[in-house]
This record gives sequence, C-alpha cells and structure tokens, in this order.
Amino acid sequence: MFGEVVRAHRTRILITQEELATHARVSVRHLREIEAGRVASPRASTVRLLADALRLSDAERLEFQRAARAETARDQAGQAAPQIRPAQLPAQVVGFAGRIAELREIDSAPNPVVSVVGAAGVGKTTLAVRWAHAAAGRYPDGQLYVNLRGFGPTSPPLAPIDVLHGFLGALGVTASRIPTDQDSRAALYRSLLADRRMLVVLDNAANTDQVRPLLPGNSACRVVITSRGHLTGLVVSDAAYLLALAPLNSGEARDLLGLRLGAHRIHAESADVDRLIHRCQHLPIALALVAARLATQPDATVRTLTAQIDAADPSTALDTLAVGDTSTDLRALFSWSYRDLSDAAARLFRLLATHPGPDISVDAVASLAAAEPDRVRLLLDEIARNHLIQEHRPGRYEFHDLLRAYAAELAHAQDDVEDRAEALRRALDHYVHTAGAGARLLLPHRDEVDAPARRPGVVWSAPASRSAALLWFTADHEVLLSMLDVAVEHGFDAYVAPLAWAFVPFAHLQGHWHDELRGHRGALTVAERQADLAVQGRSHLGIAAVYTRIGDTEPAERHYRLALDIFEQLGDLVGGGHVHSNLARIVDARGRHEAALGHAQQALHFYTQADHPRFRARALSGVGWYQVVVGDHAAALATGTQALPLLREVGDRDGEAATLDTLGYAHSHLGDHATAISCYEEARRLHHEDGDRYDEALVLTHLGDSQLAIGRPRDAESTWNAALMILTGLGHPDVTGVRRRLQDLAQAGH
Repeated sequence: MFGEVVRAHRTRILITQEELATHARVSVRHLREIEAGRVASPRASTVRLLADALRLSDAERLEFQRAARAETARDQAGQAAPQIRPAQLPAQVVGFAGRIAELREIDSAPNPVVSVVGAAGVGKTTLAVRWAHAAAGRYPDGQLYVNLRGFGPTSPPLAPIDVLHGFLGALGVTASRIPTDQDSRAALYRSLLADRRMLVVLDNAANTDQVRPLLPGNSACRVVITSRGHLTGLVVSDAAYLLALAPLNSGEARDLLGLRLGAHRIHAESADVDRLIHRCQHLPIALALVAARLATQPDATVRTLTAQIDAADPSTALDTLAVGDTSTDLRALFSWSYRDLSDAAARLFRLLATHPGPDISVDAVASLAAAEPDRVRLLLDEIARNHLIQEHRPGRYEFHDLLRAYAAELAHAQDDVEDRAEALRRALDHYVHTAGAGARLLLPHRDEVDAPARRPGVVWSAPASRSAALLWFTADHEVLLSMLDVAVEHGFDAYVAPLAWAFVPFAHLQGHWHDELRGHRGALTVAERQADLAVQGRSHLGIAAVYTRIGDTEPAERHYRLALDIFEQLGDLVGGGHVHSNLARIVDARGRHEAALGHAQQALHFYTQADHPRFRARALSGVGWYQVVVGDHAAALATGTQALPLLREVGDRDGEAATLDTLGYAHSHLGDHATAISCYEEARRLHHEDGDRYDEALVLTHLGDSQLAIGRPRDAESTWNAALMILTGLGHPDVTGVRRRLQDLAQAGH
C-alpha cells in the first residue's frame, strides 16, 4: 500500500507525521489518512510534495510514484463494472474475398501482438476487422476498437491519453474515476485487463509511441494493429509479430469481383477482367470501386468501363495519397466515379474536403454548402452511390483517407480560395452556435463569450434538452476539437474563444480534462496573437481551473497568478474575484484554512465592488464555508443566513443548496441538530431535483451525522446507505468514509 511506503520513508529519516506534513505543505489529518490507507487515489500533486519533503533519490522517487499509481489503479479497478462486455468492432465489409493465408497467419501468430502493415488502400482494416469478428468468440470478455487516425490528411493522430479515456469508459470506469495523466490511465487499463481475455484492434496507427501505452500487458489478450508504417519498435521491444500485407493476387482479385458481380460475368469477360485488375493495381479499394460501378450498370461491359478509366485525366500529382506508383492509377479510378456526379454533387464532394472530420452530420454539410438539409441528403446519397463517401452511421458521413485527399486536390484545383474559406466559416458558425446552445443547458450561469453572427445559409438548431445536448456533444466531440485546431491554424480567430467556451461544459462533465486544456490553450494562442488581454485572462483562468480539478496545483497557481495580473491591469473586478475564489480552494487543500478564508473574503470584496449580485451571493456562501473550516461556526451562521436570500433571488439553486449544507454543518457543530437536519433535508431536496448526485450524497452523509447525534441511529443508517448507493454508482472515493460510518454504527450495536 502507498501509505505503508510513505510511513517507511518517514520513519527511515526519523521525522513525525506533523513534521512531514509541515515540510510537504499538506494537512496532518490528510497525511494520517494516507498512511492509514484510507486515501485510495492520492493526488499527483500530493505525491510530488511528499517526495520532495522526504528528499527521495531519483530511483526512490520513481518507485514512490509507481506505488501511488498502483494504489489508484487498485481502487479504480474495484470501481469498474466487470459485467460490462464492450463490443466495439465495426461492421464487416460485405463481399470480402481472399486473404486466407493472412487470416491463418494472424490466427497462428506466436505472439499476442500482431502488426498488419502495408500501403494505403491495400485492405489492412478490412482484414483486421474480418479476423476479429471471426475470432471474437475466443475472447469472451469483449472487443475494443479505435481508429487512431494515424495518417489522416487533415486531422492529427489521436493521443494515447484520449484513447485510454475511451477504453476505460467502455470498461465501466466512470469519468470521475479516470486518472488524469497518461501513465496512470495506462496502469489502470492494464489492471482491468490483467485477468481478462479481450480482443483489442488498434487501427491506422501512426507510430510505435502512439500504440505502446495501449498494449494490455496480458498475453491472454490479443492485439491487432494496422499501420502504413512498419512499427519496427514494437517488433524489437514488444516482440510483435509483423505481417506485411501485399495487394491481392490475381486469383483473390477475381474472387472479389466475382462475389460482387457474379462468377458468370467474370468468366465471360476473363481477358478484360485481368486487364481491369491490373489497372486497379490489385488494390481492394480500387477493385471495390469498379465492382460497385459495374454492379449498378449490368448492361455495361468490363471492356468499355476499363476504357473509361484509361481515358480519365490523371494530369495532376496526387502526392498526398502517399501510395507510390499507384497514385496515378488511383486518381484515374476516382476521377472515373467523380465524373459521374451531377455538378451539385461534385461541388459538394469538393467542399467536404474543407471539413477536417473525422466525420460530418447532415446539418453541418448543409451549412458548409449553404443548402437545405433535404437537398443535401439527396446529394450525399448520390455521392455515396458512387462510393466516394460512406454513411458510416445514420446521418453521419466519412471519407476514406485516399478519397479525402483526392477531394482536397480537386477543391484546390477548381474552387476559389475565398469560396472554400467562406464554406468553412459557415461550418464554424454551425458548430459554434449549436455547441453554445448545448453548453448553456449543460452548465448554465456562466459569463457569455461573444460569437460571430451567423452567416446566411447556416443550419443549426438548439438541443431540446440537457440529455439531447449530451448526445450531440458525444457525437461531435472529435469534430469540435478538429474545428478548433483548424480555426487556430488558419486564422479564423473570432471562432476560437466561443468554440472553447462551448466545449468546456461537456469536457468537464465527461472528464476530458486534456481536451478542455486544448480548448483553453487554443483560445490563449489567439488572444496572445491579437494582444487581447481580456481573453488572455479568461484563458489563464480556464487553464488554472482544469489543473485545480485534476489536483495539479503548481501549474494551477501559476496560471491563476498570470490571470490575476491581467485582471488587475484591466481593472476587471469580476475576473479578480474568480481568481481569489479559486485560490481559496488551492490553499485550503494544502491545509492553509485561514489563508483560504482570506482569499474567499477578497473574492467577496471584488464581487461587491463590481456590483455582481450572483457572484457576490456565491462568494458570501464561500466565505461561510471557510468560516466553518476554521471553526468560527457562529460567523458562518451569520454569513450563510445573509447569502441564502440573495441566492434565492438570483435563482442559483446550486448555491442555495451548498449554503444550506454549510448552515446545517454550522448548526450541528453548535449543538442545534434539529435545525441542522432541517437545513440538510432542504439541501438534499434541491440537489436531488437538479440531478446533482454527488452533492446529494455529501449532504446525506452530513444528515446522517446529525440524525445519529440526536439518538436516531436507524435513520442515520438508512441515510448513509442512501449516500453509499449514490457514491458507489458514481465510483467516488468518498464511499470509504460512508462505509466507515456504517461499520462504526454496527460495532456500537445500533
């Protein structure tokens, strides 16, 4: 246990708990909880402070950090829902042919990690997914799949830390229990898979560094990786089995065409079929394209269609395809299908390449094209019928990387630069305004950020409910991040801050801390580019808030100080109040409760000067809480009583509930448990009605304390069991304290 490691180092250098707490700037109480094993998930900042105070060597520090991560992994693994069996494999390609030897080779590979490598369009993903579906029954604990986007022409590869977030969620770990750093996420991931037999498909990997944190470390799990690179590092360090995938041989290519066109047709035009296969360079993507065309034109001959391909104009270099000598032939094949599109569909196909992906909804396409959604659906159907795009989920479309590159080449060659930029601005309008409306449902009462006025032709609609907003953000999560990157990179500065602002509530609720940081940093980049101090201050404040949330207080405090300097330059009292209210949390976590009260009082002073009723009411509530923390319960009663009607007046139910909890806590410590119970019950009602499960459980814990204090042990037991049920469902570490209360109650004979 980590607590035992801490105690061993402390006793080795002959210091007391009080002395270590002072040197590490943590509270003695918290240190005692750690050493007693009652802190299941020690914060990274606390681990670092303790290591510094214990003056550990580099080797000792490494083992110390490993012990802390292992403690977190053990606890969080216990919080996962083992009954969850993920089944994430995408659908198989219809009409799969050949690859018998390669399927057997994956099946009989001597190592649990198999790397399938080859050129773009050679069929790596199709092969991996085909094998995975056939083998799924041998891995009863489920399948994990991710497209790592290693070679996308517009979007950056997925970061391992983000992939691990998705995998842990699929394995049943709640967002609040997912660690914030990559190493801890990887450790938890390996812990969860340690006793399971699972299949993991890592598709389209960029390099070894992207893949290595995603390897389970359990030989009972099978991992299949696809990549255009050879991933030599995995072969050397992880003994991965390497399967180099070549284009189909002639017999396999004929089988593929036969499955899609009928064996009789292949036999009847045998010589021309061989010529067509050669023209397609034996690549599955090209063969599938021509087969689809032939299937929809049963009266056409293979000879005439091959002649059409030969006549296609491959005049420009398709360097972005990165498939060597096949690029010219692929362009000819793609242009053959492209020429069959109507003018409107061809224009839309080119416009789609300006969108960064990884996929796109109908409303976003409509905004891109400044067209009605019904009209856009017809055009998308036309493009899909020509196999230049696919509807991978109802209402959502995506390109193959090669086709996206081809569409981008056409757009650069045929369309005006400003027309393409204007289309992208309309798409940005769609995301900014839809996401903004959703953000207001997820996290109301935030200061607004100005967004550009919507352009004509933009299609958007506000989500109808909070749950609808969550669904929309879930579907467009990766797209929003891609759009943010495009806006920063290409100078669409007016969209960056509102996009970041809109994304924060979803990232906060789902635990996507690094994505939230990405948004704030993008806004900071633009603000510094434009010398906009106001946005710089808000961005530093947002970055600091994320670091505070994940327990990394050193960078948090640094960004708070930067924000405070800017707000002081601007005379921004509200911004200054925000900084001080957050600094109160940081110093309170370090056990400096008087300093926390001072920051809370300074925040109240700033909000009062700014004449901001809601923030002033919130700050009063905060002052009341820190007065409780320092033991001045009478003052806390007076402050909370003053704050309560102000919070009710501005309709801040969350602040009202928090203040009632503070009042209950103060009353209980002054011996008035009856009034405390009344406050707690009202606070619980508000949290329950608002769906705030964690704070409801917190209030229930306090309510049970007061019920026990006035001789109602059965009520206390019932109340604590209700709290335990909520916290267990959330996977929150506070379950430890509630269980201890119930155990103490049982031991007392109640």
